[in-house]
Amino acid sequence: MSDMPASVVGFQDHLAKSSSFTVEDIYWGYIIRSGRGPSLGVAIAQAVCFFFGMCLLTAAAGLLLLPTLFFDGGIGTIRLGAAALFGTFAAYLLWFASRGTQAEVHVDTSVGEVREVICNRAGKPTTVGAFGFDTIGGIYLNTDETTNSAVLSLRYRNTSQTVMVAEGTEAQLVGLRDRLANDLMVTPTTAARAA
Repeated sequence: MSDMPASVVGFQDHLAKSSSFTVEDIYWGYIIRSGRGPSLGVAIAQAVCFFFGMCLLTAAAGLLLLPTLFFDGGIGTIRLGAAALFGTFAAYLLWFASRGTQAEVHVDTSVGEVREVICNRAGKPTTVGAFGFDTIGGIYLNTDETTNSAVLSLRYRNTSQTVMVAEGTEAQLVGLRDRLANDLMVTPTTAARAA
């Protein structure tokens, strides 16, 4: 290592420090946070949904709170219906806007399940998908030589559906790939007996 130029050693130190994924051990298994930031499309969609959700919520409140211009009984019913419709759409748009953008993979070794989870801004998790260990068709480490990066993903059965687990360099992801391969081979009953 002392024969290497300082720039190469510095680059290797940078790669070791720039691991974007984290693994947190929990009593039921572990959580893998990919470290990948939200895509620009999702961020824009959430901002647009927040804006229109607030507009619809304001319109619904305005329909209910503004004094009536006409004292006909039929107009009041239409106003209530329109306010309810605007309020429903506003609630859905604001729910989507408050939904998180950071995906996590929960590997639950106690029940033999891999879950795709998105946490909202308050930290409450929403399960996007759940797969039993027996339905995982393979663990793949795809590398890109030009950028010196790799992506670790799980494939559902023999289909094209994949779950992106983590990003980093190949050296950083090999240990996680081996851990996943080892854990996915264990059945939940075997894990329960070992604990």
